[in-house]
Amino acid sequence: MDKTIPPYRLVVFDAIDDPQGVRDLVCRMTGAHPADAMRWIARAPGIWPNPLPEAQARAVLDGLYDFGIAAEAWRADQLPDLSRPRIIHKASCLPAGFRAQGLHGEATHWAPWDKIDLISAGRVDAEDEFRSVSPMSWPSAVVAGLRALTFRHPAGFAPRHARAQRVQRDPVGEVLIVRRDPLIAFRIVENQMNYSYLGDRLTPSAAGNFPIFLADLCARADRALLTDPTRALLGHDAAGDVIFPSSQALWDYSTHRLLWSWYRHDRDAGRAAEP
Repeated sequence: MDKTIPPYRLVVFDAIDDPQGVRDLVCRMTGAHPADAMRWIARAPGIWPNPLPEAQARAVLDGLYDFGIAAEAWRADQLPDLSRPRIIHKASCLPAGFRAQGLHGEATHWAPWDKIDLISAGRVDAEDEFRSVSPMSWPSAVVAGLRALTFRHPAGFAPRHARAQRVQRDPVGEVLIVRRDPLIAFRIVENQMNYSYLGDRLTPSAAGNFPIFLADLCARADRALLTDPTRALLGHDAAGDVIFPSSQALWDYSTHRLLWSWYRHDRDAGRAAEP
């Protein structure tokens, strides 16, 4: 690939009804292995993981158009990156806009509600902890060390997890708020947020305050795209998984939904301009 020409990232917005046909197209145009192509097709819609030269990206787009699949290509250096959002610990939903605050209450960012493009919330899995329940005493540790030096298994030896108690953690709520002009992403984590702006509505727990904050946010940002998991967390009837395996998974999903909202806006504007 010529490094002087920026590569492109292929973004597919529709599920693929003819996986074998699209697999053959992708393999023919990009040289991808059929198994790799099928694994990605099974997860579509989404962003093709490998950057493509412009000619390959255009060829695949033309083929997807023939299949009736909505897609577009972005220059890799211009693709929005939501994986480095500004982490907010204190914020307020005010009548005129969203205000992010510093730890001492100073305003650090202001976003009018009509500038909010996307609200993407979900619950993120937290890794389980392991806590020791029977720490090895000092004499036992010495004996075990001596036995290890002579390549004998210490008596009563067990893997670390077998000697520890699993402490399960519940998934934690997160929300990404994306504004335009300029493009900025804010990240709020349920149990790392100061909800004092709620006043009389404040509950004793973050788990109780997060849904109230999310409802405020979504009600005021009435032009923003609300993802299906966001609607599900609000109690609306929406399809889509609410739990994500990691924050990165939520960010990746949110990036795709942001691109879809822009694509849909441009498509609808184009249709409105038609005679």
